Amino acid sequence: MIIDGHTHLFTMDTQQYPLANPASVYRPETEGSAEKLKQEMQEVGVDRALTITTGFYGWDNSYSMDQLEDNADWLAVGVLVDPTSPEAPDQLESLVDQGACGLRIQRHLFYHQALDDPISTPLWARAADLDLTVDINATQDEYDSVERRIRQFPETRFILDHCGYVSSVLMPPQNTVDAVIHLARYPNVYAKLTFLPLASNAGYPFRDVHWMVHEIVKAFGPDRCLFGCNFPTNQFSPDVSYAQIVQLFADEIELSNEERAWVMGGTASILWQWKE
Repeated sequence: MIIDGHTHLFTMDTQQYPLANPASVYRPETEGSAEKLKQEMQEVGVDRALTITTGFYGWDNSYSMDQLEDNADWLAVGVLVDPTSPEAPDQLESLVDQGACGLRIQRHLFYHQALDDPISTPLWARAADLDLTVDINATQDEYDSVERRIRQFPETRFILDHCGYVSSVLMPPQNTVDAVIHLARYPNVYAKLTFLPLASNAGYPFRDVHWMVHEIVKAFGPDRCLFGCNFPTNQFSPDVSYAQIVQLFADEIELSNEERAWVMGGTASILWQWKE
């Protein structure tokens, strides 16, 4: 089974689903519906996917949760919740009751306290109580704060989103996996291998950064590594297609059959839940 571990769903209909900041240049530029995602998945043999509420909507998860309604057999949802809100833990639990099975925490979305700031501890704690997988979208220079959270909640499954490469502005100035590999010592930490188009100085299939994947898989073990396509790619990775990202991990990057099976679906299958 192939599972896409990183997608975002959104719509061009900003009347029904308003943007958090209508004046922002960070906004939908293409259609990103579950229907479109499913079509691209079927064309290349992807069976299931996780979607994470996009920052276009701030803390409003309405669109991704609405898309889940008729697609829960193949779609899982990770949500965004305001870490500074006193109501955040209960809001998270309500979303889980509606079908969400993951949480994404990041500092660069309308929230600028450190990731280990006490104001957000109740949200991290409720995620732990709910046994959710927590996706941490942080830069590598924030990994000291991330490590403190990992130690604080040793039973929670944490994913290093993009392995610290979160945007062209915030990415490390030189390619490195040192900060990522440092966190491999914690058995509850997973690595999301979605950074290649950003880290590469070459075109597809990004051969200049395959070494980064190999180092991370070696450090974590393949059962703690996963791939994702960053759908819709024409919004977030315009130099590569959805099919190419699947092909990248299916054939282009040198992996053993066992490693490939874990990275392309085995790991994701233990991180999130789908309706059987």
